[in-house]
Amino acid sequence: MIEQFDAIVVGAGMSGNAAAYTLASQGLK
Repeated sequence: MIEQFDAIVVGAGMSGNAAAYTLASQGLK
């Protein structure tokens, strides 16, 4: 099974969490 993503966030620090939150709130996977 192949999964497709709109973005990849590398890192889980403050910047990574902020980026992931922003992307997810815009509906990106």
